[in-house]
Amino acid sequence: MDKKRIAVLLSALFAMTSLVSAQTQAPKPPAAMVYVPVGVTGPKGAVLDLKKDNFVLLEDGIEQTLTAFYEPNSRIDIDIILAMRALNKGRTDLNSIKIREAIENFRQQGNSQNKYTLEEMPFGANGIFDAISRHVTRLADQSIATRKGLIVITDGFESSGGEPVKALQEYVKKFDVPIYIFFAVDPTGGGGGPSDDILEVARGERVYLSQGAGYEDLTRMTGGSMTQAEIDTQLRAMMETFAKTLKSQYVLGFRSTNDARDDKWRKLEIKIKAPQPVDGIAAKDMKTKSRDRYFVAKVK
Repeated sequence: MDKKRIAVLLSALFAMTSLVSAQTQAPKPPAAMVYVPVGVTGPKGAVLDLKKDNFVLLEDGIEQTLTAFYEPNSRIDIDIILAMRALNKGRTDLNSIKIREAIENFRQQGNSQNKYTLEEMPFGANGIFDAISRHVTRLADQSIATRKGLIVITDGFESSGGEPVKALQEYVKKFDVPIYIFFAVDPTGGGGGPSDDILEVARGERVYLSQGAGYEDLTRMTGGSMTQAEIDTQLRAMMETFAKTLKSQYVLGFRSTNDARDDKWRKLEIKIKAPQPVDGIAAKDMKTKSRDRYFVAKVK
């Protein structure tokens, strides 16, 4: 066989190999499902009779197709961290009793299918950042529920030095786990917590510890919230209200039309579309509350 014919055959073989390779190449995986809890309220409270077609979800201004929809009172897996100097295992003082009563009442208010995991930290807020990281990871990796959440009840701040909250923020923003922080304070000072208004401290309005200013960002970037309550008079009622808030939320699920994995934030906007009043309430009188953005991490 002459060299010319060999060259032609090799060229044809190469072309066929390339074609087969292209045809058998694995398809690009679809965008990950994004779940967005949404609260809807009217003049008299929560609006509970909306359907999927009543919601419009925009990502960076582009309408997305809702491929999943959960009505209020859907199951949620919740981890709870008690990081308090006012509470130690086995203690039966008034503050400890009030804290545990608030947690138990919160659990009773939720869906009976909810799953709760509780950790009582032995040294108050020291180690709180590591605990948050562990629980977010556990929920993301092990929970099969569509909805997940982490509640942190604390009366102080991490005092390990440095700025570990910044590293924690970079880590948790990549997961679909909202973080809710409750600062439960003893107004008499009996719990040993800081005497300053702890929300002002957390927001950086006063310097208490170097990590304080990062707490609000930690909750905001995960779609959670930050609240203060006095242990003896407010914590139980506030936790009960929070349980009802979670219970009344809708959950919207979508796969983004933007399949880039670019380590960037994407803006979210929720609108209500209801040509006819729902529960006697017009769409213009309904207000939505949800996270305003989410983070898309690069695929490693």
